Amino acid sequence: MDKTHRLEKIRELREFINQINNESTKDSLILVEGKRDLEALSYLGCAGNIRIYHNYKNIIDLVDDFRTKYKKLILLLDLDHSGERMTSKISHLLNQRYIDNYYRNKIIKITQGKIRTVEELKSFYNSMLDN
Repeated sequence: MDKTHRLEKIRELREFINQINNESTKDSLILVEGKRDLEALSYLGCAGNIRIYHNYKNIIDLVDDFRTKYKKLILLLDLDHSGERMTSKISHLLNQRYIDNYYRNKIIKITQGKIRTVEELKSFYNSMLDN
């Protein structure tokens, strides 16, 4: 990948993080699967309202917590089979309302499908800086 392309990917990732941070100021909850996903987003500069899926007792607790406190749920679950399954379950329980998959799809676009987990964003970003 040439330098111009790498710089464009860095710009896209920074824009992505700025958008996520902006969303979290508007009664939105950003949901990731695990601690390493949260750490990767924090490393990239995400300081928004992020919660870890696995910190909830079950999916019903997550949905109840969301409904009482937030207006939009931004799902940044992994792009693997388990992440797809969780995304589907949560979307179903909320009747597809309040769910925002835009940012999940944006990760796919930015990385050109090269990563499968949110935690890999950190190494993807670093690889764009190193070359």
